[in-house]
Amino acid sequence: MAAHTASMDLQIDSQLPALTQDQALTGWRREFCIELLGAGQARVFTRLVLTPSHKAAELQNGVLFHRVGAAFGDLNSFLKLAAEPMRQLVESATRQQPRRDNLFAAVVYDNRAWERVTDALDQWQRRPHASARIVMAPQGLRATPRQLSVLTRRSAHMQAAVAREISARREAAVLAGQPGHH
Repeated sequence: MAAHTASMDLQIDSQLPALTQDQALTGWRREFCIELLGAGQARVFTRLVLTPSHKAAELQNGVLFHRVGAAFGDLNSFLKLAAEPMRQLVESATRQQPRRDNLFAAVVYDNRAWERVTDALDQWQRRPHASARIVMAPQGLRATPRQLSVLTRRSAHMQAAVAREISARREAAVLAGQPGHH
């Protein structure tokens, strides 16, 4: 799939590499990647890696990458959400020949735009997923961690109040049964 705008040409490989549970448990992960081709062009893809990529090595190829979770599954929807920072990033990219003073970068780009893309990617991954709600629905309602802490505090307050009431009743009974105490 290719997306074209007036100043940006994205080649999008929306096929996500399969990540099995066994692979995830043994250290495999996915990375979201943008290969900055310069002149307003880029290639967007995800890849499966066993070890984390190294920024310097990838910059030699003009590739920026960011780790994504195993549940990441909708590249096209994410790209729609992050269209503006992606446009800024791609438009800012300029391919260059590595020189003595810049051996590791085949591309110069707007670092702030890349940070906005990765921030959007992190937020996208943290959003509530409809599939998670569907899976949880048959099990009934579940409290969120914040709700659990509130319920725990309420429970502790209730237990303390009950303990105070029992203690007050015992003391009253003791006082009532012993005529010498006031």
